[in-house]
Amino acid sequence: MRRLALLAVLLGLGSAALALNAERVLVFFFDPTQVAPTDPRLSEQVWQGPGDARLVLWLAPPRPGKPTILYFHGNAGNLAARAGRFARILDHGYGLVAMAYPGSSGSTGELSSAAIQRLARALYDTLPDLPGMADADKVVLYGESLGTGVATELAAELAPDASPAGLVLEAPYTSILDVGKRAYPLVARWLHYLGNPWVSRDHITRVTVPTLILHGTADRVIPPDMGQTLFDLSPAPDKQLLLVQGAGHENVWQPAAERTLYAFLDRL
Repeated sequence: MRRLALLAVLLGLGSAALALNAERVLVFFFDPTQVAPTDPRLSEQVWQGPGDARLVLWLAPPRPGKPTILYFHGNAGNLAARAGRFARILDHGYGLVAMAYPGSSGSTGELSSAAIQRLARALYDTLPDLPGMADADKVVLYGESLGTGVATELAAELAPDASPAGLVLEAPYTSILDVGKRAYPLVARWLHYLGNPWVSRDHITRVTVPTLILHGTADRVIPPDMGQTLFDLSPAPDKQLLLVQGAGHENVWQPAAERTLYAFLDRL
């Protein structure tokens, strides 16, 4: 209800204000607190991105022959909130580059969906120059919730000549607009003011790299039929959908999901 009230205020201020603020009201709920990683295998770096962006990254190099995960997190919390899953990723020898969006984890810069997408591409292009990443020759894009739109659009941008080794989508949506129309039906007509609606149902049709989709059957935030739709639309010859029975939006990492993820990564 608070979000709807805020949106009503923005509507009263006019479309210009809405265009500037709709994403911050409806989409981004990051924790700006910068917390250094406690896992000694992880290092924290500040990456100078395009423009005035300064992004906090958590990094760990891969073991020989293992892929590196370029991780795009969801729309809430910070990198420290994901420390547990990062530790399990490192336990299996995978490299990690976790990007904190502007407004999250101490990162600064323009906070908008368009800016996040530009930063994701720039980071991908410069990844080999990051500390310990010179030998990270197999990069897998991993999107969590909000980050699935970032990862899918980036994979589509890179196709076919600079495609990543694979794509993993956890609790993905068909587009931000589709999610918003379900969550905010009373103000659905205003959702077109979102700067980049991350239309994954279009972008996925250009992605042919190995793709894994993980979605909880009890997800009430992003319904599992959206994950099914993306799977059906994907032209990837090697694609897999795991519907995690009983899992909601934030607990997809059940044992079956982890086993499936590691098996997928190990065969790339």
